[in-house]
Amino acid sequence: MEISRGTRSHVVGVLIGDVSNDFIDELMAGISDAGEKAKMQIVFLLGMQKYSEEYEAGTGRVAAISHNSVYDYAMLTGADAFIIACGSLSSFSSGGLDPKFLACFADVPYVVLQERIAPDKGKKTYIVVDNYHSFNQCIEHLIVSHGRKKIVLVSGPRGHADARERLAAYTDCMRRYDLPVTEGMIAYGDYSEYVDELVCKLIDDNPGLDAIAFANDEMAKAGYRECHRRGLVVGRDIAITGFDNFNAGRTMEPPLTTVSQNTYQMGQLAIGHVEALLNNQDAPPLEMRTEFLVRHSCGCTREGFCFPSCSTSDPAAFIDAIIDKLVNSYTEHFAMDKRNQHSTALRNFFHSLREIAVNTPEEPLDYNDLASRLDTLFTSFDQPTLLLSQCLQDFLLQFLGVDGFPPAMKKFAVVIAYMQQYIHVREIHLFNSRLDTYRSQSWIAPEVTSGLFSDASEENVFRCVVKRLVRSGLRNVYLCLLENPVRRNGASSLDIIHRMRLAAYADVENTVTYPRSEMPVINEAYPFWQMPGFSRIRAAMAFSLFSGDHQYGILLCDEDHAKSTLLHVIGLQLGMLIDFLALRGQEKKISAELENIREKNEILNFLSEYDSLCGLLNRRGFIEQAIRRNRDNISKVAYCAFMDLDYLKQINDTFGHSEGDAALMGVSMILKNIAGENDLIGRIGGDEFVGLFITDDPDFDTHFLQRFQAEAERYNLNAEKPYWLDVSIGLAHYVCRQGLEVSSVLAAADQYLYAAKRNRSAVCLRRK
Repeated sequence: MEISRGTRSHVVGVLIGDVSNDFIDELMAGISDAGEKAKMQIVFLLGMQKYSEEYEAGTGRVAAISHNSVYDYAMLTGADAFIIACGSLSSFSSGGLDPKFLACFADVPYVVLQERIAPDKGKKTYIVVDNYHSFNQCIEHLIVSHGRKKIVLVSGPRGHADARERLAAYTDCMRRYDLPVTEGMIAYGDYSEYVDELVCKLIDDNPGLDAIAFANDEMAKAGYRECHRRGLVVGRDIAITGFDNFNAGRTMEPPLTTVSQNTYQMGQLAIGHVEALLNNQDAPPLEMRTEFLVRHSCGCTREGFCFPSCSTSDPAAFIDAIIDKLVNSYTEHFAMDKRNQHSTALRNFFHSLREIAVNTPEEPLDYNDLASRLDTLFTSFDQPTLLLSQCLQDFLLQFLGVDGFPPAMKKFAVVIAYMQQYIHVREIHLFNSRLDTYRSQSWIAPEVTSGLFSDASEENVFRCVVKRLVRSGLRNVYLCLLENPVRRNGASSLDIIHRMRLAAYADVENTVTYPRSEMPVINEAYPFWQMPGFSRIRAAMAFSLFSGDHQYGILLCDEDHAKSTLLHVIGLQLGMLIDFLALRGQEKKISAELENIREKNEILNFLSEYDSLCGLLNRRGFIEQAIRRNRDNISKVAYCAFMDLDYLKQINDTFGHSEGDAALMGVSMILKNIAGENDLIGRIGGDEFVGLFITDDPDFDTHFLQRFQAEAERYNLNAEKPYWLDVSIGLAHYVCRQGLEVSSVLAAADQYLYAAKRNRSAVCLRRK
């Protein structure tokens, strides 16, 4: 089954790392927003950002290979161009970006982020940031402004392009000021915040160190934690700096001195470069500038809020000066290109509050109107409000110590106090909302697979999965599976997947699943964007589905930053679920094969122990069971009957071998009719039959012969045969005991049989 073609805009595939940190979050936001304005459809292939070096077998890094197998599906996106965020990928070696990796995109235009490549007009280009100069300025600030001499570095991974440049900035600056740098003064982190052990070792191995420079803000969080654990005051006992300037660094205590790079703008510029490449225009390589931002973690002290000198007779001008101080105190934490945007919004808002204070200084505040104004501001204001609250608090603390301000100034201070209270209440509500979201989401992952480990069909299981994901808040969900699981055989280059199948999809109105034989094909001719309803999605996320080293496919859904980390977890659970379903399918096949083997073995066992003509035990089967009967019935009386069909040769010669077989089956029928449930009977030779009987009947021999003769008489009278069946019988009596040889009992019965034959008067075939 194939997916029908549809219409579409340009599709851009984005290879990016896990969105568990601010860098990736801002980059994705920039790409998504710019892509929407350009009417492009974005497909994010989200791997695992944690490790960026070559993988080592037997370590935890091998696990990242399976996460990053999502990049193998790049060509199934049907993308017209790609953005490759190298700084967040784990798919390059310690020497830089793997050429084999990029070679997979040779036929499609692409923009590489955070790594320099050889550009090609209309085909490929790159965007990087200036990692060197601002970071060099940061190290110099520690040395010159604060007299720090023993500065250690927590670098990024050895193979990371950004990390290499920041490392060079650190070593060059230290060398310029004749400060020593040893191997023990540099640690190589993974750009995640969980580098506590590295920080601990650096401090232990470098007694007297007075500063730690981190290659990004995320890792600086670990530095704050370790210093707090040791009782070291950041900014006083030890200086800490970062690189990135994300929200977390601005609100850390003390605020983090860092280098600002505009990651959101990088995402926007990447879309602009993609547009140029798609139009066969030149998209020259770009190096984005960075800016060194001084805060307080380096040792710079907070300035008190000094009121400007202004005549109290002109409260409007006085408040304007206060507004300038407030806005500048807040926006100084932002990169230059964001300062004007945020300062304009805040300045306009503060001036509207000034009008309230100046025009009606004696009138009570209209708190409903003030709350409405604040609602309007913070609905569109996405910057950290706690940082703004700190600036407002600095103002209020200084204001409380000053007397003689006019009513307008006092009313403005009341307005600021209410604003600060509003911010705190708003933050509490947001925190509770995030907590509620976390609590609800914590149940989504186990709910996706709960109750599915039953005998439900694979199709029904997949239906439940996609429906539950939609109920969790996703608008569109697609479950795409490989026709057969594959094993990822490399970490650096791609193992391109060219074909898979759509197993199930769901939106808020529909849920559709397919049996294996009818799953629509997804390939480069019929890629993701042709799946049902996919054209409605402006931006999508894709996660690898794997278990162990086997990959099963991908999970596709709407792009949702808030759920990306959760969906990584759900992807892991789905991988295990699909693995379970595959194992269950294999188990059923194996069970069926085992049942088939059991049946065949049963037939073989029957053939090895039973006579195929008469259905009685053969010699081997009779002796084996006779031995067990003797062992299980010690001290009980038993009889062994040895019987011989008389005249079998004459029957064969006269009437043919088919009648000879019929005569043998006739004797078998007679024996079956007189044998009890626990008696053994068998055919151990051509015309020889045996029976074993455990009995407490003292006259068993007489009674047995009578029963046999009566049954034989009945058979002969009713059988439409031209001859009469005659059987000679020898009976041997014995007691079951340890060490009894069944063969000796058979030999004794055989002797009685020959004695019976000698005593018979008839020596020829009896005809009817």
